[in-house]
Amino acid sequence: MALICGHDAPAHGLPLCEHIRNAAADPLDHYIHYTGRGLERQHICGICHAEAATAVTAAVCEDCFDATLGSSLGVLGHPQVIDASRPLPGAVETVPFPDGTGTVVDLAPTAHGFVLLCDDGRVLRWDTGSGTCAEAARSTVAVPDDTEPWNDREQALRLHASRDGAYAAVVIDYGRTGEIIDLSTGAVTISLENDGYYSYTVPFSLAFTEHAGRTVVLHRPQWSVVEAVDAATGAPVARTPADDPPSAWSGQFHGALRLSPAGTRIASDAWLWHPVGQLFAWDLGQWLTSGEHAQGVDWWQFPGCAYYWNRPVAWLDESHLILGGLGDDEDEIAPGARVFHLGHRERGETVLDEVATFAGPEGRFFTADGLLFSAAEPGLEIWDPATGTRLGALTGFRPTHHDPVRGELVELSATGLRRWQTARATF
Repeated sequence: MALICGHDAPAHGLPLCEHIRNAAADPLDHYIHYTGRGLERQHICGICHAEAATAVTAAVCEDCFDATLGSSLGVLGHPQVIDASRPLPGAVETVPFPDGTGTVVDLAPTAHGFVLLCDDGRVLRWDTGSGTCAEAARSTVAVPDDTEPWNDREQALRLHASRDGAYAAVVIDYGRTGEIIDLSTGAVTISLENDGYYSYTVPFSLAFTEHAGRTVVLHRPQWSVVEAVDAATGAPVARTPADDPPSAWSGQFHGALRLSPAGTRIASDAWLWHPVGQLFAWDLGQWLTSGEHAQGVDWWQFPGCAYYWNRPVAWLDESHLILGGLGDDEDEIAPGARVFHLGHRERGETVLDEVATFAGPEGRFFTADGLLFSAAEPGLEIWDPATGTRLGALTGFRPTHHDPVRGELVELSATGLRRWQTARATF
């Protein structure tokens, strides 16, 4: 059966309003319009903007779709959110910082409590159980005074710590430098610096893991390279291939590194030129064992999104990763989540399947006990990623960190920590 455009061909893209369909000689700019029925959306023009709910749309073939569509004007409406919210038990607990802490700019949970980074460079070890807090080191990493933010991305100090609390990293997000510190001695074991090529577009790439009985740190020395080194000595462990010769591994401007819960896989919130946000993940154990080469290492490249990276990202488990945002262009992003299953090799290629897509979540993403937690301006929301259902909310609680050891979401405030146990969300 012929489409409304008159061609006997498969339907392509989203349905178009009548004005766009009839504008082949002069393509019209368009809105993405969510109808409020599930994730249903369509393209409508500025003429239909005021009466979006009654706009008449229809599908056309690929040639007609490409010939009639202009630039994006943004998003209208909202996808449908499935809500089954119930009251959440337990209050948010407030824990003040110990006396003399001063201003804390970042923190990192470890197996033995928290590591704190103060604005004067002090790195503190704080055991919230016993209440003890002591200075372990002093960092000299500082944000340059003359930095200008790119696209509202301010350079800022960021703290990372190994799971056992033996090492910390102080780095400059959207900057070039950092250092690895042995917290037992206070000594800097590795001075970090990337090549500065578009480094202002992404957080400083860094993650701690363990391999073969030692603590390993992953970082980006060059824009398209991630290397793993021994945290104690800086000795090389593994390195992704550079651009020469080009390979599937090359071309990514690596960003924030996200370690899976058990540490078997790693994801980089990267982007590719022109630019397109392009999350890239690989098997961490295979790669660390491979050393200088990445042949035979399972890797996954996720769907791209024009001009959109530094997005909400969270591992649900070792095989499922959740990306924030619905849409394939920064100007057309709607709040929501996409759940992907990372399969093993089949016929020489790794398998990536989108297994769930739902509306609603935005802000920072965290996961625990099979649930998704999203923290945006209104507060915390809890979601079932299997059904896309919102299960509950905590207004005014905006966690900044996840403490998996103690099973808590933690909000860093000016005077201390606000924390809430994720197990309370198990319905």
